[in-house]
Amino acid sequence: MPADERPLLPTENPAEAPWGWSKLFRMRLFRPGTQVRYQGRWEKVSHVSLNHYDMTVYLQGKADPVAALELELEPTIFTTTRIPEPR
Repeated sequence: MPADERPLLPTENPAEAPWGWSKLFRMRLFRPGTQVRYQGRWEKVSHVSLNHYDMTVYLQGKADPVAALELELEPTIFTTTRIPEPR
């Protein structure tokens, strides 16, 4: 098959995940109501703002935003495997 006719993506699933990938990964997930630790105290997230690749988190009862890196939060576990819908 000529190079310009080959599919761009592999048609078969690899036997194992590529280097750096796994079936599960952890990511901090900020959403309204999430409990976070900020400067040694527990706070709740009001809302999140994205501005030019910079994420800031607004806490309930605070007027000023907080950089996401300043907050402590247990990561949420996600899967990279597609799970079929229940019938």
